[in-house]
Amino acid sequence: MRNRFVMNMMSKTNRVLSAIMIALFLFVMAPAALLTAKENKHELFRRVEDFSRFDINTFPAGWESRGGDGAKVYHVKSEGETYLEARAEDTAVTIAKRFVYDLEEYPFLSWQWRADELPRGGDERYKKSGDSGAAIYVIFSGLFPKNIKYVWSASLPVGTNTKSPYNSKTRIVVLRNQSSPLQTWISEKVNVYEDYKRLFGEEPEQVQAIGIMTDSDNTHTVSLAQYKKITVSGIQ
Repeated sequence: MRNRFVMNMMSKTNRVLSAIMIALFLFVMAPAALLTAKENKHELFRRVEDFSRFDINTFPAGWESRGGDGAKVYHVKSEGETYLEARAEDTAVTIAKRFVYDLEEYPFLSWQWRADELPRGGDERYKKSGDSGAAIYVIFSGLFPKNIKYVWSASLPVGTNTKSPYNSKTRIVVLRNQSSPLQTWISEKVNVYEDYKRLFGEEPEQVQAIGIMTDSDNTHTVSLAQYKKITVSGIQ
């Protein structure tokens, strides 16, 4: 994938996994969205998003989309609790929210997700099949930012670590796969600080944003997943 500043790329070959595109929308987002760890040193937990502040069936304001129209893929829903539903039909759209913090202070990232339908034939190791039923990104600082992508894979074994075929600065970690319970909410908690050191072999940069992606364009199938209760914390 070419690393160029282009805002209207619609195909996955120029998708938002591009480090330059990620960096671009992080720097142009409104300053009002900036949340710094310094301002919240007394807090053990910080909420990234629970989607409760949005109207049902709307796209969540404050989240930026790249690779297409996020409002066609992502919608706020409710089943007693609000959540974000992603339905990707032969599409690849990433959304991200600017959320700045230090991993040494908040090393843990938690969320709940549910996969209803995985992209048939999806395999994140290759461009021709690189679709994920669900994914959470941690996006770091820099013009060419590093990223960690935690995925619900359609085929790879749980525990797989691999490099994105689209972006050499993105590392993929498989948390769930086709053998995990579908249509069931599952809670995740990862130590992003330790994962970064293990995957990149160095101390982490500051986190700049949290992203979400459910896609199916390479397999030309359908992916359906939901997300809620995204939080960072300083305790396990």
